[in-house]
Amino acid sequence: MQYKPGAIGALTDEYQKALNELKAVLETIPNELFLKTDFHLDLDFQSIRNITNHIVHSGYTYSNYARTSFGTEKTNPFIEINSVKEAIEELDKMFLYKVKTFEDKWLMSDDEMMSTIIKTSWTTYDLEALLEHSIVHILRHRLQIQKRITLHN
Repeated sequence: MQYKPGAIGALTDEYQKALNELKAVLETIPNELFLKTDFHLDLDFQSIRNITNHIVHSGYTYSNYARTSFGTEKTNPFIEINSVKEAIEELDKMFLYKVKTFEDKWLMSDDEMMSTIIKTSWTTYDLEALLEHSIVHILRHRLQIQKRITLHN
């Protein structure tokens, strides 16, 4: 892994590390378990596939919140993941979108990051806090997937 410069680069590197950990977990499961549905749970969490879709869509959403604050073009692709292989491909595409979001922002100062205020649908963050939240979001759902795998073994 080639490290990116600056504080935003360090947070993006940590995001990539969390994604790599998630992908390593996904690679250990068969597609049958990836698709197995538990209808007693909320829709986003009924299957590992749904959790992964949620992670991918959230990744684009976090990048789009930052892009809105930067005044740059956004995209919100329709993604339907149906296999572990597709999940890994879509996680990689989402990460590349994040990298492009910040490619000219790596060296933002702490003051610039703290003064970049981002209003989401659930709260308000500064840029650093949004990036930190996005990392923990992946970690939380990776653990959720690992627990589901354990229950099915």
